[in-house]
Amino acid sequence: MRSTEARYRTLLDASSTLADQPTVKAVLHSLRDVLSSTSRLHGTELYVLNDEQDSLRVLEFDRDPDAPAFKIGTKVSRIGAAARVLEEQKPVFIPDTSQEMLKHPELAPFAAEVVGRTSYLFPVSTAQKRYGFLAVTKLQGEEFALEDVEMLRSLASHVAVALECALARTTQSFISDKW
Repeated sequence: MRSTEARYRTLLDASSTLADQPTVKAVLHSLRDVLSSTSRLHGTELYVLNDEQDSLRVLEFDRDPDAPAFKIGTKVSRIGAAARVLEEQKPVFIPDTSQEMLKHPELAPFAAEVVGRTSYLFPVSTAQKRYGFLAVTKLQGEEFALEDVEMLRSLASHVAVALECALARTTQSFISDKW
């Protein structure tokens, strides 16, 4: 029961923390900080769809210093697990992150750095729009507990709402500046 309480508390803490963050990077950093009480993450990355919906870009990340050094803005094809999470709108488990990275020419040079790490991709979408996905990677040899997956699924929904709100604020600011 104590584990369930801890996860519930983490979800509540993460929800309130996400709402208070001014940037996407701050949201991802807070997400890792809050989750560290129940789960050790190697990194979180947010990939967003382009306007044509045929590829994604790395919008932001928060990861350990030894993570692969691909940059914000890196383009990723909508293939493999990336395509599945977007089409099915369900979390997708990747048992070996390096094997998935080899499918993407942009990420293939970094695959050797993540051999043995596991990842989950979570859809980031609202009823109005599919934004992309949240990639969460564990350290080598660490598993994702079912409770962590459910919590991360909920948190990905919060990230989608935070993105939608940020876009609405940006649009409102743009409109206000024009008028």
